[in-house]
Amino acid sequence: MFCQKCGTQVQDGSRFCPKCGSAIGSQTVVVVNDDSGLGILIPRNTLALWAYYLGIFSPVCGITAIPALITGILGLRYAKQHPEARGAIHAWVGIIMGGGCILLILLMVVAGSIATLNE
Repeated sequence: MFCQKCGTQVQDGSRFCPKCGSAIGSQTVVVVNDDSGLGILIPRNTLALWAYYLGIFSPVCGITAIPALITGILGLRYAKQHPEARGAIHAWVGIIMGGGCILLILLMVVAGSIATLNE
């Protein structure tokens, strides 16, 4: 089991986290050992997965760039708080792709505005 507040592994039956001191009860997360390797490829971090897919589609559909950036930041925060959930790489893909597309859109707007003013 892991402490939901700080992610430290806690022995079964413990009432408090040895690291942060938070009460252990319904907050614990049981991690099932997955020998198939899918736990590494497909994280248990829903926000990071959303960020990944929104980020991948943001070059095609620019409207997904802002949600990719936001869910990426939230997914990265969740991955740091819950190391057993993983997903930091997926969250970073969403942050980088979403942020890059936002920057590209802003550059296009500025270039269009300058072109319009020069006419």
